[in-house]
Amino acid sequence: MSSIRWNVMKDAAELSTWLLMGAGLQSLLVLILPLYVAIVPTCLFLLFRIATVFLIAQGIMKNPRLENVTVGKSWAVPPSQDGSLDGPPAQSSVVLFVVGARSNHPLGMSASDFQELRKNFLAMWDEAEANRELYGYLGKTALLVSAELGSGNALMTMSYWKSIEHLHAFARGPAHMKGWDWIIKATKNSPSVGFMHEVYSSPGGHWQNVYYNFRPFGLAQTKNLVQGGKDAFSGATELVGARIETKGPRMGGMYARLGRKEL
Repeated sequence: MSSIRWNVMKDAAELSTWLLMGAGLQSLLVLILPLYVAIVPTCLFLLFRIATVFLIAQGIMKNPRLENVTVGKSWAVPPSQDGSLDGPPAQSSVVLFVVGARSNHPLGMSASDFQELRKNFLAMWDEAEANRELYGYLGKTALLVSAELGSGNALMTMSYWKSIEHLHAFARGPAHMKGWDWIIKATKNSPSVGFMHEVYSSPGGHWQNVYYNFRPFGLAQTKNLVQGGKDAFSGATELVGARIETKGPRMGGMYARLGRKEL
């Protein structure tokens, strides 16, 4: 099971529910096993967790949370339309498409309606990935889980596109149309499923990013499908990812990253 799916499942219930389930399981072990046998696994696992945190905090063990983290200040240079990473900063337009789903069911994201919605979402992203050039699809973030309630009852994804026209072409595609029809019917038939989206269109010179001790996220995860790759006459296509910069003139401030002169 992927870490993303595990985190989503973990957040599907409140913390108190998981604690009660653990307490119930421990009580059952105490009833059917000798006391010293029943409590040994729990004590050993707790000791292991405490020791691991201590060793990581002391720098003795590698911190897994720092994997793929760019330490210090950085910013991402998304590839231009031709795949170049050396042009002026923020030269291309970017469309941000925010889409989210919410479960209002007592079973949370485990409810059957939400699982059906999830299948439609996955089909949409698979179609976007398979037709990057047609839809101008640049990439998306991993699932973001809402924490407004005691359990994660809502998911959101931020995706990036070349233009409004490209995003509209995706919206008219078969996977999105099928999912959209299902959403309209589901939200009319029951309030247990919620859905939202927001669209922001930013022309060149009107967007920028900066990261401190962060993994590649958002614009830093975007990729552009370009013709030719290293050999412009080959006719092949190549996915070119964003470049992460940690030094240089564009690290000076917001206006430098926007490609403008400071006022």
